[in-house]
Amino acid sequence: MRSILLSKYGSRLFWFGILFVTLPVIVLGGYSYFKASSIALEKVNEGNAQVTLQTELRVEQFLKAVDAASLELVSSPLVNSAIERELAYPEFQFIQELRQYMQRIQSYELRIQDVQLINTSKQWAMDNTGLYRLDEYKATLPVDDYASIGKNSFWTNGGGKTNDLATATGTGGAVSLVRKLPLNAKQPTLFVVIKLTLGDINKYVEDVPGMGTTYILDERSRVLADPQGNLIGQPFPGSELLAQLERSGQDAKPFQARFKGQDVSVSFKRSAYNDWLYMTLVPVVDVTRESRTIGLITLLICAGIMAVALIGVYAHSRNLYGPIRKLYESVSGATPVAGAKKRLDELQFIDERFRTMHRSHDELERQMYGQRQQLKEFFVLKLLQGEVRGAEVAGKLAEFQFPLHWQQQAVLVTQIDSLEDSRFAEADRDLLLFAINNMASELIPADSRLSPILIHPSQLTLVGSDSGDAERFKISLYTAAERMQAAARDYLGLRISVGISRPFRGWNGAPNAAQEGLEALKYRIKLGSEAIIFIEDLQPAAGAGPHYPKVVTGHLLDAIKLLQLERIDDLLHQYIADCLASGQSPRDYQVHLARLLIELLDLGQQFGVAWNRRFSPFERLQELHTAGEIEQWLRHDIIASIVEAVERLRIPPDRNITDQMLQLIHERIESELTLEACAAELHFHPSHLKRVFRRDMGVSFSEYVSDHRLQIAKRWLTQSPMKVSEIAERLQYNNSQNFIRYFRKIEGVTPGQYRDMHKHSG
Repeated sequence: MRSILLSKYGSRLFWFGILFVTLPVIVLGGYSYFKASSIALEKVNEGNAQVTLQTELRVEQFLKAVDAASLELVSSPLVNSAIERELAYPEFQFIQELRQYMQRIQSYELRIQDVQLINTSKQWAMDNTGLYRLDEYKATLPVDDYASIGKNSFWTNGGGKTNDLATATGTGGAVSLVRKLPLNAKQPTLFVVIKLTLGDINKYVEDVPGMGTTYILDERSRVLADPQGNLIGQPFPGSELLAQLERSGQDAKPFQARFKGQDVSVSFKRSAYNDWLYMTLVPVVDVTRESRTIGLITLLICAGIMAVALIGVYAHSRNLYGPIRKLYESVSGATPVAGAKKRLDELQFIDERFRTMHRSHDELERQMYGQRQQLKEFFVLKLLQGEVRGAEVAGKLAEFQFPLHWQQQAVLVTQIDSLEDSRFAEADRDLLLFAINNMASELIPADSRLSPILIHPSQLTLVGSDSGDAERFKISLYTAAERMQAAARDYLGLRISVGISRPFRGWNGAPNAAQEGLEALKYRIKLGSEAIIFIEDLQPAAGAGPHYPKVVTGHLLDAIKLLQLERIDDLLHQYIADCLASGQSPRDYQVHLARLLIELLDLGQQFGVAWNRRFSPFERLQELHTAGEIEQWLRHDIIASIVEAVERLRIPPDRNITDQMLQLIHERIESELTLEACAAELHFHPSHLKRVFRRDMGVSFSEYVSDHRLQIAKRWLTQSPMKVSEIAERLQYNNSQNFIRYFRKIEGVTPGQYRDMHKHSG
């Protein structure tokens, strides 16, 4: 070696070879160490994130199964009938049926510990042990807390102390699902409480060695699940960790914090279902231990490579080409056996991590494929709202396999006209819109539309055509609208209207077309319900100015002052017809109607009408769509109040009116007598008679008539041989079964039983 160092060429070659080998090995070794360390930390965090996500999925799958079972319970007619029932021991059969129905959902799979029904209006409570009065509980129930929460259904870890009625829930407390009945009521009276032990939830948290510790916290940061079970039901001890987590917001990236005196890496997930926090903690020392092992292995490998390189340089430095070739072979192939074995084991560990990530990636792709339809609808929503750039549209259309080259397009906007005279309530409107959206998907061919979407309270469908024939395209749009109307009428019993925009070319016109479809639907005020409206056919004539029927308005106000009821109806109908006949835009109609409403409200104030401060007549006017709905509302809600105020200034003493109504009831008890018939007989407005009668008698007109007929029926049952069916017919009941049900509801016995009881007592 001395001879090589002393020679100029050999020394140059030797030191060049040493530098050539040493510098890359040092750089590569250092880079490999830091890269491997960061990858190890990243993989540990990814693994913990997967554990957190899988824990959330398992727990929420269990909770949603319980939620579904509770929905079946609160939807049952049996539970809903208990809202207004004063449960007592004579109703033993009903109580037994209710308890059996409650116990039916307590299956082994759901592990429900107890089901409670708490009726605050009737002051009773029921659970697995039986029926109790509400004041018999030994501890206060958190009913006020339940009522203060503005949700119909929610999970809670709070709620009172254990009482004799509550089933034992095991160590660590319980979590409860609370549902309120009636739904959407301002003051619910029935609370359905389903209790689960925290121990059952804790079973879904796995304590996997090397994967960190997973905790589940409720919205108040109390521990719901802990693999060791030491913290269940207690406040989470890491206040600084929770404060740091709150500062991180919704960002789900792992971060480092202090917990129980040591640094930990935190992966967390906030549940969108019930706002619970899923959190996995792994000590940082466990992660750095792997990094130190990687550094040691890297150092040994580099030392081995450098030793082999040194020997290679020395052995082959005498020949210029030979040493270079052998140095390449030595660097690329010569490795100590022990170092190679250790490196192989470490690579297997990293490889396993890559395989896990690959499987997670495949699972995510499958989930994303299941959400493809939602992504399509989201793209269409952004397109119609003008949030997609022109350069992005073509790529998204190709990605979602939508048609790329339509000659012309238009937007169909569908809205429900009214839920009156249908079997649905206002709470069902969102579900009905989903049903109409599905109808659009089925009735309009997929190659002629984009995905239908919902923008409350409307359903929108972008329809296109490969043909440039405008008239043919218009016919196809009308046909599609007719099919949707027929389907909604046949399957849902609903009346819907469809607004159709102008045809447009180019995707940049989509947002404006959506607004045109919505604008077209405003013409329902003139065309009525179940209309198919092309915006281009109903634009106001050029230069058409507002036309306000002043003369009709004056006559209408005079008729109200003079109590000319029939003339009021005719003039109001004529006013609305004159407004709509002018051929103006919906905005002009609304201005004219608002002007009339202002004059009516002013007239009402002149006659002393005290309008409710919460009453918003102009907002209500905006909610009405057709001329018939507006006319009916003005007549029965606005003008009727003014007419009643005018009548109060002209009527004789009210007591005389009540006496006359009582005389009519007593004289015509065997005929069908209504409040409207009394009003026509006495020449007063029905609303005024209704108010005066309730004030003087303390009950409503219908309640008094029903009670009077019941008293006559009781007299006939005990003093005459008439049959029950004959009595029911003479007293104007629809049929004898209705009479029997009403009689038993009030008296507690059937008419026949009542007759037998008084016959025996007589």
